[in-house]
Amino acid sequence: SGGPDYDVPLGRRDGLSFATRNATLQNLPAPFANAAAILSSLATKNFDPTDVVALSGGHTIGISHCSSFTGRLYPTQDPTMDQTFAKNLKQVCPTANSSNTTVLDIRTPNKFDNKYYVDLMNRQGLFTSDQDLYTNSRTRGIVTSFAVNQTLFFEKFVAAMVKMSQLSVLTGKAGEIRANCSVRNANNNSLLASVVEEEARSEY
Repeated sequence: SGGPDYDVPLGRRDGLSFATRNATLQNLPAPFANAAAILSSLATKNFDPTDVVALSGGHTIGISHCSSFTGRLYPTQDPTMDQTFAKNLKQVCPTANSSNTTVLDIRTPNKFDNKYYVDLMNRQGLFTSDQDLYTNSRTRGIVTSFAVNQTLFFEKFVAAMVKMSQLSVLTGKAGEIRANCSVRNANNNSLLASVVEEEARSEY
């Protein structure tokens, strides 16, 4: 999709249990959260404002259900939203409980680039959590710098993604190295045994 290539650090172990839905949602900022709440939440994970704005740039690609943003349209329109943008969204989501979907980035919806930040500068951010990055004084300048410099955005996005990949790393005997990434070893003994045998044979 045109985004940056970067090296992923190796050696991270998998946990022994899968995250619950509630645990996952507790660690993801809600689409209706404002920038202050997101900055505060992610600061507990050692992300600074540049990291937060860069990671939010992942919204340069993908789609959203109407339910994630219709609070900005009904019953009254969010004044920070561009009028034409809001009018078009109301056609996609004619009611507050519509189940339709729309793209996150209206300029280049299928390309990973910096146009998401151009959207924000034109008051065309889909979520409150997006648009408020341009409203908030702590993040506005970062949004602008990424909007005019895609290379800078890519550089900071990569740094933030690598930082995120190293959150809560398991060490020592904690966790496991799975034979199959989507299945715990305890539930996959036959596959694990075959992998170990294959490795042993390859050493001789």
